[in-house]
Amino acid sequence: MGPWKLISLEEAQSRAVACMGALRRKTEIAGLRAALGRIAADDVISREDNPPFDRATMDGFALRSSETQAASAAMPANFEVIGEVRMGRLAGLKLEKGQVARIPTGGMLPDGADAVVMQEAVRQTAGGFLQVMKAVTPGENVILRGEDMVAGAVVVRAGSRIGVSDLGVLASCGVENVAVVKKPIVTVVTTGDEIVSPGVVLEPGQIRDVNSFTLSALAETAGCEARLAQKVPDSQDSLLETLRSAIRESDVVLISGGSSVGDRDFTTTAIQAIPGMKILFHGVALKPGKPALMALVDETAVFGIPGHTVAAMTVFQEIVAPALSARQGATGVAPRFLIKARLAAALRPDAARNEIFRVRLEQREEGTVAWPLPAKSGLITVMTRAHGMVYTKAGQQEIQVGEIVEVQVMMDRVNGPWQGEVR
Repeated sequence: MGPWKLISLEEAQSRAVACMGALRRKTEIAGLRAALGRIAADDVISREDNPPFDRATMDGFALRSSETQAASAAMPANFEVIGEVRMGRLAGLKLEKGQVARIPTGGMLPDGADAVVMQEAVRQTAGGFLQVMKAVTPGENVILRGEDMVAGAVVVRAGSRIGVSDLGVLASCGVENVAVVKKPIVTVVTTGDEIVSPGVVLEPGQIRDVNSFTLSALAETAGCEARLAQKVPDSQDSLLETLRSAIRESDVVLISGGSSVGDRDFTTTAIQAIPGMKILFHGVALKPGKPALMALVDETAVFGIPGHTVAAMTVFQEIVAPALSARQGATGVAPRFLIKARLAAALRPDAARNEIFRVRLEQREEGTVAWPLPAKSGLITVMTRAHGMVYTKAGQQEIQVGEIVEVQVMMDRVNGPWQGEVR
């Protein structure tokens, strides 16, 4: 293949998402405990009203609100207590004028009642009557049948990623099982004679295998089933054999390393040797991440990813992750948490490529400060020290010290809402 024809990051994202979104998706049935983080394959419909009956939201006494309109501490309204509602049972009571019933939080509202007065606003007399010392409005301290969800309503939309709160709603509506998109199988292939496993004693010139672990973890956080292929040496025949096997068994293949232009970079030639393989792009105007490659054969997508870990994680984050969401039929885009920060050191954007700078954030009395971290893609600890990223455009002018920049916060790198201490 000849020299790269660089395309913009936006074009690469568009091609990847369009391609993956058009592929067929398999579905399966998952119980609620297994549905967390999965993509709903169909709209999920509530089978029943939620709540299924009018119920109290606090301990107190069920009554007719109209009979308390003039009630106050000085002139309380007097009522007869005719019974008590038991939890998990039919109320079995009907209130007439001047009557109330004791009711616990969650108890069924008895017939004739339209509100609950809280325990703290009443007192009982020696004669067994109840004095209500405040006016109560209709529906006060009560949630009505179907107020949260009515039978037949859509609880979770197809394409939604099912979260913890969704599980609670599904359970409350009587849903036990959900049709979800089957997790795409992502196989990570690491190449290079110099790559060795973490437990091996390093020889001169060798480096640890990092990308197998980072890329597979990223694939799993994107809702996929990640698999690791056996490490491939710098041999086109070996890579071709591994690639053929991975394509047969996977929905997506990530090849780490070997997509640059060089005498020992075999990814492109191995991909071209697969019958029916179509290269969608090779080369993205992104720093780091220029050698990124995407190809498609039948229903399997293949991504060539730079070997340097920071570049590999950047390409995954910017191109592969949205493509994997599209592959699962996920609708909508996860919001990016952006904040303003004052730059603590100058940034010099690349002249020809969009560049992403990692920054460390520091909260000061005068506001948030962003400290740029070293931009070399081989420096792995940059990823653990970064709290956010500053995006710049190709040819953008140097950003000076003290200028305000927009930072995309990496939510897994900060402690809660952006108000205080960071790691």
